[in-house]
Amino acid sequence: MKLTQLALLFIAAPMLYACGGGSDPNDGFTPQDPITGDNIVLNDTVIAQGSAIELILLLNRNDIRDIRWQQTSGPSASLVHTEGKVLAFTVPSSGDYSFTVSFNSDGQNYQDSVSFSATSETPTLVARLGHSVVEGGGVSLRAFLDQSFDEQNVNWRQVQGPNVSFNSRNESSRLTIFNAPQVNQDTVIELEASVTDPSDGTVYTDTVSLLVENTAGIANDAYFDDAPLAKVFPYNSDSPYRNELVDCVYSNQLTNSCRLSTLPLLAQDTLNPTIEDIMDRVVVSHRWMGDRFKQYLQAYDNFNDFKNLLRATTAIVISYDVRPSFYWTATGAIYLDPNSLWLTVDERDTINEAPDFRADFGRDLQFVIPWRYTKDNEYVSFFFDPNDRENRPLEDIKYDLADLLYHELGHANDFLSPADWSSFSSSMRIVDAANQNSEISERLNNIYPLLSQEMLGLAAVRFLGAQANSTQQAYLPADVAEFYKNDLANDFYNYTTTREDLAILFEETMMALRFGVRRDTAVTNAPTGDDITGDDYIVTWGQRGRVAVNDILPRAIFVTEQLLPEFDINNKADELLPPVLMTPGQSWVDNLELTPSNGEQLLSRPAAFSGSRSRQPILFQRYQPHLRDDPN
Repeated sequence: MKLTQLALLFIAAPMLYACGGGSDPNDGFTPQDPITGDNIVLNDTVIAQGSAIELILLLNRNDIRDIRWQQTSGPSASLVHTEGKVLAFTVPSSGDYSFTVSFNSDGQNYQDSVSFSATSETPTLVARLGHSVVEGGGVSLRAFLDQSFDEQNVNWRQVQGPNVSFNSRNESSRLTIFNAPQVNQDTVIELEASVTDPSDGTVYTDTVSLLVENTAGIANDAYFDDAPLAKVFPYNSDSPYRNELVDCVYSNQLTNSCRLSTLPLLAQDTLNPTIEDIMDRVVVSHRWMGDRFKQYLQAYDNFNDFKNLLRATTAIVISYDVRPSFYWTATGAIYLDPNSLWLTVDERDTINEAPDFRADFGRDLQFVIPWRYTKDNEYVSFFFDPNDRENRPLEDIKYDLADLLYHELGHANDFLSPADWSSFSSSMRIVDAANQNSEISERLNNIYPLLSQEMLGLAAVRFLGAQANSTQQAYLPADVAEFYKNDLANDFYNYTTTREDLAILFEETMMALRFGVRRDTAVTNAPTGDDITGDDYIVTWGQRGRVAVNDILPRAIFVTEQLLPEFDINNKADELLPPVLMTPGQSWVDNLELTPSNGEQLLSRPAAFSGSRSRQPILFQRYQPHLRDDPN
């Protein structure tokens, strides 16, 4: 264990920990410590090539800002977050390293430095990734093992700091997930991961440190009241809205919707936004997230769809604790899960791996309705096993991020539609502007309503957490297929709300016409047991390109012309390929290759996926981004 002198003083000194929320930053709980130039905690048991380490700026002060870390000597390390109190990274090779951190406090600029040496040993176990987290915030850490230990469990224990409560499910897993403890001042906690070699009983360990930051807590009647939010900042430091963005769209102190005079819609600034106009509205927890979003727009927004759709938003928030993605009328912002943006393993290390909160909904139903996007009878979405630590090219996020943006921006333009922009007064609150006029989705429901009450009820169980009744529990896939195929929805998720109905229609339409990507949906069994694969999901009924069904297409045309007037959907709709039925009795995997021939489908099993061991096709998906409920 290596600690700088001041860090040793912090660890040895008695500390007080709050039982409730954090202290008020202005309550004078403790005097601010002097800035002595010796303020960096380096708390690692292993420093070797390939190991992960954390450099922690630990000062009991409330006004630290403008933090910048820099490497000053040694083999070049990949630093993906240099603007927080913790600099965490993987040591690239053996050698001598030096780093400096500069920051501002009390209006004065300060600088500190730290040096260390790394050995050439290759660690058997590496725990990643230390970072700063607000008290009560969610934490995920992952242990990486030498391949010879692939089948071994990892044990986690805490070795320093106020107690954390491990989920028992995670204590013997490579991935551990927990909430940071409550603290009265910035506090370091340290955890140890260990694995035992079954051949000789040797125990390998590695430690990882977190900085738990003291915060003001969650305000009474806060809009974001369900969990502490990560610290975020405007991507463009010179944005004209740099002083308003965070307070208006991602703060536990937000108790009232901002007015459009404070943070207007992008459309109120310009009807022809550039990428730089958009980046002025981006808020991130890590700078790389904004870099990737900008890179994506430059590479793939060739038709300006996303630029035009973003006119209905006030901001784009990309933070490591956003999961799943969502849109919210209270702020007028979209919130993106950065799992759709990372390209390097170092970037991926910074993302919280907490599961989608909907993952356990509807477990007592006897069917599944999976979906996927395909292009030319091939998968377009891919999963990279985090344990294999492989980078991915920008092209691999092309379609996943496109469908996510069409979906979320469909929501934004539903509530703040292009036809209504000119009617919004600058004195209006964002949430009032969103609720001033009838939504496009409401008009869709009035003209082309979904009719199956059975599907509406089942969607409430699967996606909203409602308890299934005995009738719903008894439905077999064949029953559900009859409800579904004879109605007007192009996916199961449409039945969640009228807003989701609109977003799914728009998303599939645009993916097909802009990218040649088609949506598959099917009703299958719900297999149980261990080692379930896509071959175990047997299709009762399924269809590709359902949005082009004669009775569904008018719904898609209606929403698209309302949401994106620049897109000539009435003429473009003819380019949609006709829907193709799947073969009942075949598995979901076997129904990937669908080729119409004389009214029938020729099916063959797709070739085994080739390429990276880590990069595997996502066989099916069950959940979409969601729309957050308005505050009371």
